[in-house]
Amino acid sequence: MVMCQYVTSWSCLSNESKKDFDDSRIALKDMETHLGNTVKKLENGFKKITASIQDQLGVVKNALSNVGGKVKKVDSDFQVLGKDFQKTKWHKYNGHCYYYSSDTKTWFNAERKCRDIGGYSIKLDDREEHEKIFASRPSSNMVYWIGLTDLNEGEFRWSFDQTKATFLPWARNYGKQGNGYDCVAYNNNKTAEWFDYICNTKYHYMRELFL
Repeated sequence: MVMCQYVTSWSCLSNESKKDFDDSRIALKDMETHLGNTVKKLENGFKKITASIQDQLGVVKNALSNVGGKVKKVDSDFQVLGKDFQKTKWHKYNGHCYYYSSDTKTWFNAERKCRDIGGYSIKLDDREEHEKIFASRPSSNMVYWIGLTDLNEGEFRWSFDQTKATFLPWARNYGKQGNGYDCVAYNNNKTAEWFDYICNTKYHYMRELFL
């Protein structure tokens, strides 16, 4: 039996076709809900990805800024180094190159700068090297830090490799100054001797590197 009903301009529907229509309508509604949920998930995912990209971009920008600052510092250091090179040149001896600074720094800042621009605070292994380097100073009026300390009181070690110093040409009454006098420098007289002094004092410094 076919039941007909006029609804707007639709054709008559059989019971079977009405059920099919309702099932299709339900299926379309389910699909609409599913697609809506999928769109929301995609939108949320996109927001998270965008936020993550922005965070990563911020990290990259900060890293770039830090690198830029370091490049400027290195460039500045090399400009100073270039000027010093023109003034003082470098001294070559026994497969090593020695640099005499024209600026002054505390012992720790001098050590840091030597590492930053390549090389290390000078290490003197024997009297011959010691006298050669001392005689090559650009000025006899300057005091120079060397890479020797006794941060462990009474035990003088080279900062380059932490070996214990065996050659120690101390000036009279030095080498045993006690706590607070932990860093070693060349004196500025004619005797090529060393003295231990307060590390925060600003002196010139020497840098050494292998050729």
